[in-house]
Amino acid sequence: LHDGDTNKRPGGGPLVFEDQYVNYIFKYIPKDDVRISVGTIPTCQLQLGNIITFALTFSLARKLKKLGKNVTIKVALVGSGISFPDQYKFDNVVYQKNLIYTGIINDHINDYKEFLEKLNSHYGGIDYEIINSSDLNLHKNAPELIKKIINEREKFGQLLFPLTKCLGLRVPCSHCGLADKNGIKNRYNGDIISFFCPNHGWHSFDLKNDNLQKLEFETPLRNLIRGILYTKDNNEKDIPYSWLRVTGSDHAGFYQEQLFYRGAAMLDIDIINSPLIVYSPLVTDWAGVKLSKAIFLRGEYKYLTDQGLDYFIDYRKFMEKFGTKGLEVLFDEIDLWLEDSPRLFRHYTIF
Repeated sequence: LHDGDTNKRPGGGPLVFEDQYVNYIFKYIPKDDVRISVGTIPTCQLQLGNIITFALTFSLARKLKKLGKNVTIKVALVGSGISFPDQYKFDNVVYQKNLIYTGIINDHINDYKEFLEKLNSHYGGIDYEIINSSDLNLHKNAPELIKKIINEREKFGQLLFPLTKCLGLRVPCSHCGLADKNGIKNRYNGDIISFFCPNHGWHSFDLKNDNLQKLEFETPLRNLIRGILYTKDNNEKDIPYSWLRVTGSDHAGFYQEQLFYRGAAMLDIDIINSPLIVYSPLVTDWAGVKLSKAIFLRGEYKYLTDQGLDYFIDYRKFMEKFGTKGLEVLFDEIDLWLEDSPRLFRHYTIF
């Protein structure tokens, strides 16, 4: 039971920013050109969490564009992620086959492309580009940064991966696609990293001479590397654009404070111009847990299907039930989040 009233301005962000959130962001973007980074691991169909994060990104882009910025959105699809059935255990070590190797990345790619086009149409032609997360490895500063982290892998293993204390770094086997998910068995010798495949034995990777795009990072390591490379771009006067990030708020707070900011400080990175991060509200289930692709893949949302609520976890079902008009209603609501910050600094539930 409740009284039907929504309590606004509960403190924190809403109290500080009120209706000035976008203006505050604008002030701290020093360059005229802005690249907004957003991404997902496309293990299954689009669900509501993805939809609102992408929509928030386009809404923010339009508002910054109206304030005078030249905005491009970079949508990263993380091909190094996995569908949970493609995870195996040998001798207590977890191995995986990534979405590109299994082809799962292609199963729903057309839905992602369709939805991005609908966003582009609704928000008036915002420039955007779909990229693979491995493109990050092509950054001119990536080789040096990766080498530094590897040289201090004991410290970064403990910081980023406290359960294994190993650096979550891998290259899949060229024969069967298996990779040691958490880098448990990795061997390091100068610029050479040796990786173990339970089917085909050891294979090596040369940091100086091999294709760095083959190198995959577990999420905390990828988050650190991306954040530092974008910070370097923001700091360099010769680079004409600044970076801004949008991600789910399950990566806010302690996660970012420890795994990015502390990690960057350990490498003596000046983070004064690190990308501002806009956190998208979580959409939670009846128990307060965010709608999750992992939970969906384990088949644990049957209760939503039984109640006719599967449109929350399936973009196609959403479109069948509500169509483009339903998306527009959702987009209009998300626009309000950036105009009235109490709507942004909170979570939403499907019940």
